[in-house]
Amino acid sequence: MENLVLTRIDDRLIHGQVMTAWIKNKNADQVVIVDDGVAKDDFMINVLENAVPDNIAIGIFSKEDAVEFFSEPLEAPTIILAKVPQTLEYLIDHGIDISEIDLGGMGAKQGRERLYHTISTSPEENESFKRILSKGIDAFIQIMPQNDKVKLSELLNK
Repeated sequence: MENLVLTRIDDRLIHGQVMTAWIKNKNADQVVIVDDGVAKDDFMINVLENAVPDNIAIGIFSKEDAVEFFSEPLEAPTIILAKVPQTLEYLIDHGIDISEIDLGGMGAKQGRERLYHTISTSPEENESFKRILSKGIDAFIQIMPQNDKVKLSELLNK
């Protein structure tokens, strides 16, 4: 998809790393969050809208609304943020052209096991990643732009 500069999974969504390093590194002008829960939470929408710099546009969509939004060409360099791989899998399965996914942060919680350093995943999330990889999409872990990419396929096949 033209103007899609980064697709990232990070359960923190917008935080210091994303705002400073990735927006600058990718020259993004727009951040689109895709999360059904956040899209219905007025408080979180307000928090996230206030977390981005004034010169960065932000959109917060449910999966269904995101499919509609991304069916039109992107007018500005855009970062997609989602909390879990299933959200991106839904977009891909509904025709959204995503060629690579950066797994940036998924914290430890019940039902998840450590996959890599501070990244933890559940069996369901791992299965979603495997289905995404089977579609020929490049998925990797890259916490910060200066870090080397770690292939997700190598971690899931251990």
